[in-house]
Order: sequence, then C-alpha cells, then structure tokens
Amino acid sequence: MTDQVHTVRPPAVAGFFYPADPTEVAEEADRLLARASAQLVASEHNWTPKALVVPHAGWEWSGDLAALGWQTLAPRRRTITRVVLLGPTHRVGIRGIALPGSDFFRTPLGDLPIPTHEVLAATSDLPRPVTVDSLTHAEEHAIEVQVPFIQRVLGTVNLVPLNVGMATPTEVADVIEALWGERSTVVAVSSDLSHYHDAATARALDAATIEQVLTLSGPVAHDRACGASPLNGLLEVCRRRGLSPHLLGAHNSGDVPGGGGDHVVGYAAFAIEEEHHDTPSST
Repeated sequence: MTDQVHTVRPPAVAGFFYPADPTEVAEEADRLLARASAQLVASEHNWTPKALVVPHAGWEWSGDLAALGWQTLAPRRRTITRVVLLGPTHRVGIRGIALPGSDFFRTPLGDLPIPTHEVLAATSDLPRPVTVDSLTHAEEHAIEVQVPFIQRVLGTVNLVPLNVGMATPTEVADVIEALWGERSTVVAVSSDLSHYHDAATARALDAATIEQVLTLSGPVAHDRACGASPLNGLLEVCRRRGLSPHLLGAHNSGDVPGGGGDHVVGYAAFAIEEEHHDTPSST
C-alpha cells in the first residue's frame, strides 16, 4: 500500500508582492493587521461580514486595505472554516471559473487545504460549473496575496481559490450562491480599481466606482476594476439577497510614500454583512 501523494499550488509571488521569509511574512502581516484593528476599534462598528472585497497589489501599496478587510473576521476565528476567494486572471485567461486542481494552497506560512471535489460537486449542475485549470493559477497573484492574511487571522481553514475569466455576472453569482453556505463560510473578491491615471483622475473614477458598488448599480466596467468579473458576480448576489456593501477604506498608490501621482492604481475594501440567526448548523 502506497502513501497518498498530495499536490500543492506553490507560492508564485512571495518575495515580490509580499515577503518570502516566513518570519517576515508573519511580522508584516501582523503589523498591517494591528493597524487595521486600531482603525476598526475607532470606527465603533461591530463588523460581522459574510463577504469582502479586498485589493491585491503588493502589500506596500494596498496591504493596509487588504488587512482592514480580513481583520473584520478576527472575532470569528473559531467559527469560520471555509473561505471562498475569487479573483481575476492577470496572466492566463480562461473561459469560466477555475480551481487550481491542487490539494493545498501554499504560502511561506504553510498550506491551506482546497476542497476541490466538494466544490466541483456543488457546482456541477450549473450552466457554468467550476472547472480545473492549473495554468491560470500558476503565476496569478490576486488570490495569493490574500492568503497569508487569511492564515494569520483565521488559522487553517479550507480555501476555495477561484480564478474568474470570461464569465457573466449571472454565471459568477450562481457559483457564489452554490458555495455561499452558512456562517462558517466567508466569500471574498480580490480586486483593485482604476489603473494608470493621474491621481486626480483616479480619485474621481474610483469615487464613481465605489458609488456603483455601494448602490449595487453595476455592472462595474473592466477599466474601473481589474476584478470586475468576480466583483459583478458578488454584486449580483447582493441584489438577489438584499445585501448592502459598506466601504471600509480607499486610496490609491499615489497616496503611499514613493507612489508618485502620474500613473496610479486605485484600491478599496468593502464589507458585506447579512442578518443571521444563531441556530445550530450541520455545516
């Protein structure tokens, strides 16, 4: 009898978008999360999000906003067991929505299990079911940069990393709905906002996009958010379920020391809450 061999999606952008050394990753993530915690305490809002939208640039540019989103989940560290994380395809485009096909997703902080068979089964009856495509995940950063925050805030949870390529808002929303689950599941979309405008133009464009998200008046255009496909799917779910996004924070790379103001990238973080009843659940 042979031992089972597990497959791993290894880190692709450690040392570039965030540190590669495990100690440095933990220390930097904790520093950003501590700042986020202070901001959340000051806001005096008792956040219990079911879903998040978080940016995915290098941590030096948008890590503070990503941390702000993930830190809202800290009070539920013992109850959240699965994170469904959707991001765009920057390098290898696809049709539809795909998992990497690996058993684990690795960062310098360790591995998170991927429930591939569970996800494929849950979406198999949809018009656009989830598929497997390792190539689109191999060098993609949008999901990876979020995972160390998940590990520091929630510990070891099941991760559902979904790259979203050419897919309609309805197709993405149907997948999110199929995986929505109970309060033990959190859904997150990884997306930046506008790209490579001067700072003043970026602020105006991003303000309009933020208003679209807050009022569910999309679809958001792809030149306004690089994660428009997964974002529009989540907004469709909000419309179906009567949920309202809340803005946690926003800025652009020109607001960061050394960022310049001629060709900036916009970032924002949102939290989406839903009413719930504390009843026993089998999931």
